[in-house]
Amino acid sequence: MDKYADIAARAGWTGAEAALAVGVTELAQVSVWWAAPLALVLAAAKTWVVNRRKTAEAA
Repeated sequence: MDKYADIAARAGWTGAEAALAVGVTELAQVSVWWAAPLALVLAAAKTWVVNRRKTAEAA
């Protein structure tokens, strides 16, 4: 059951990152083409924050 919850959470975050990236490109009035690289940056930033938090909790 946890496996499916994890998959659903990851899919939800991916959708949220994509929607946020499209929204940012619309607000910035730049081509939607930039949404894909922006979504990748958002995903990398989220991963960095999560890993940093786990490291801080382990110390």
